[in-house]
Amino acid sequence: MAAENNTEAKPAENKETKTAAKKTEVWHITQRKEDKLWQVKAEGNEKATRTFTTKKEAEEYVKTLVANNKGSKVVPHKKNGAFQKK
Repeated sequence: MAAENNTEAKPAENKETKTAAKKTEVWHITQRKEDKLWQVKAEGNEKATRTFTTKKEAEEYVKTLVANNKGSKVVPHKKNGAFQKK
């Protein structure tokens, strides 16, 4: 058996490019007007990721999302929709 000699050059993988391509997820915690439920929603999405009866439950859930998506950000809102300062 003869060993194959593959001399075709392969481009080097650039790990920096791969991580730069992954966008940072931004999670919004808002209250829906129609049913007063609190929702966690990724920025740019039309549908909520999940809904809750209290804001505290939504805040606890979003902690798991941030832990699973390094570099993610959370933007909490007040009942009136304004951004809430932390």
